[in-house]
Amino acid sequence: RRDTMCAAKNNMNVSKKAKNVSASDCVKQYPLGVLRSDGGKLFCTYCNVTVDHYRKSSVDRHLDSSTHRKRKVEIQSTTANDSLVKKQKSVTSLLQKFTENHETQNYLNFELTEVFVCVNIPLEKLDNKKLREFLRRHVTNGRVILSLAQLRQEYLPKVPECHKQEIMELMKRSDC
Repeated sequence: RRDTMCAAKNNMNVSKKAKNVSASDCVKQYPLGVLRSDGGKLFCTYCNVTVDHYRKSSVDRHLDSSTHRKRKVEIQSTTANDSLVKKQKSVTSLLQKFTENHETQNYLNFELTEVFVCVNIPLEKLDNKKLREFLRRHVTNGRVILSLAQLRQEYLPKVPECHKQEIMELMKRSDC
């Protein structure tokens, strides 16, 4: 008898959290634009806060709260366009975007160094004011072109190594 009471007591302590409900699944259960998911978290579009997506009651409680309703009215009255509302991002998605941007910047700086070396233009030309201005205006990410010293130190040594690898690959293919 004591065992059955312990088992009943243990069953009462079991969480009623749905473990298999994702934030994106939860977004689909509510009207379009009210909630959004980012990095596995559920955000209220109007309040810009995270909401517990494991419990439907938590989401419903937030949507029924006076602060949410006030914020929704404020947003709807000030902007007709949802894209003007600032949206909070998860750390994961911000880190991913930062990494992508950093890789793009590295690739741009490497390619620029490689082009200057291949066409026999001294890297010192990059210090020319007009050329810098042109690159900033007309090249995507042109603002992140590094200084001459940084290009020489970080990217110039990689150019011959890259060309050496390309030649080795061509030689392997021609042997096959």
